[in-house]
Amino acid sequence: MSVDGGVSNEVRCFFKDSLNDRLLIGGKFPFAGSESIRVNNLAWWDGANWSSEELGNGNGDTSMYGSLDPVLSVVMRHDTLFASFLTEFWQSESGFRYAGMLINDDWQHCGDPNSTFLFLEANGRMFSGGVSDSLYGMYAPGLYEWHEGAFEPIPNMPFNQAVGIYDVEYWQGRYYFGGNFDVLGSPRVVSFDGIDQWEGLGGGVGGYFIETVCGYGDSLFVGGWLTGANVQSRHAQIWDGTSWQPFFPQIMFEGVVRSMKVNDGILYIAGTHSWAGDETMYGLLRFDGHELCSIGGPMPSGDNGQITFLDDDLYLAVSPLFPALPGEYIARLPLDSVIPDRCADVATAVQEVDQQEVLRLYPNPVHKRLMFTTNMNVDLIEAMILDMSGRCVGRLIEQRADASGIDVGHLAPGHYVLAAVMNGGLYRASFVKQ
Repeated sequence: MSVDGGVSNEVRCFFKDSLNDRLLIGGKFPFAGSESIRVNNLAWWDGANWSSEELGNGNGDTSMYGSLDPVLSVVMRHDTLFASFLTEFWQSESGFRYAGMLINDDWQHCGDPNSTFLFLEANGRMFSGGVSDSLYGMYAPGLYEWHEGAFEPIPNMPFNQAVGIYDVEYWQGRYYFGGNFDVLGSPRVVSFDGIDQWEGLGGGVGGYFIETVCGYGDSLFVGGWLTGANVQSRHAQIWDGTSWQPFFPQIMFEGVVRSMKVNDGILYIAGTHSWAGDETMYGLLRFDGHELCSIGGPMPSGDNGQITFLDDDLYLAVSPLFPALPGEYIARLPLDSVIPDRCADVATAVQEVDQQEVLRLYPNPVHKRLMFTTNMNVDLIEAMILDMSGRCVGRLIEQRADASGIDVGHLAPGHYVLAAVMNGGLYRASFVKQ
């Protein structure tokens, strides 16, 4: 659905003002709404109307096309609005340096970072993020916390050089930070007890960066651009409290997982993905702890950015090529009437079984092609091969259960696991590649 005509350029960030039941939206759009309200990269949406009131005229731009430097993050704390932007130029002043705060309709400097900066808020606390390594004109890499009008050091903070920190989540009594870094033997992710203790998470994850972190139930979900070594599943993984697990094998993410949020007890994920045996590309996933569903229709051009919620609607930042709303850059999905595009029950626990009982693998050890059959009453099998770190190194899409095989000639010698999805359950059997 249209958000009253959308906005005139990219949406980069959301903040929900629960007190006034509205959304604060940032990006690089000079105009918003079907009536083209001048908003200068910051706008309110109350579920029915756009507004630029109490936003200090945004970046103050007066040109026809507006500034190409977007607002990257927005946070409201008490009577102060915080915004970070990809420029040193704000409100006709060149010295704002990537971040500002609006107090009594007056934009003021905020920390004077020296590069891309993010305001990250969780559990009522606000931290510095981004890639900046300077605050108040001094070398200040890593994380700092906003306290009584200024960013202050955090005890035992483990970062001592420039890093990228892109998201924070408060889950099960701890704060979890994701980004592009490697500390405490835990690349891309680290946890903080909120006082002075920091810990890694089981060797961290590989890939380029974590962009989103979200706790749901007894698991912590992370997403971003995750490929290569120390990656158990492409672009998304799950921390179960003791070890890293791959994302659900029914789904293959094809692009960066941009955003994960919980609303009304359900986890929503923005990331371009397909299902095993189906080349259709979707952009939104819904997980209620039992059932995993693609929603919102096909999104072949990767129209999936940040997500947020207001009332019973999901809001998604989309590209100008989004087929349903071309050129509007933001879409609204009513959750009370959404019809899923495709679903699977993924609640069935992984069943560790003797390979001779459910899956028969032969030859084992194997050189080139691994054959397998099952004694279950199924017509088709979807399967993947996992190495000992849990990383998917081979995939088979919907072959007949009475004559299934998968090429393993490219694998290095060693021990592997074949994981097969049958009748909604995930079954595994081990084999040796010679």
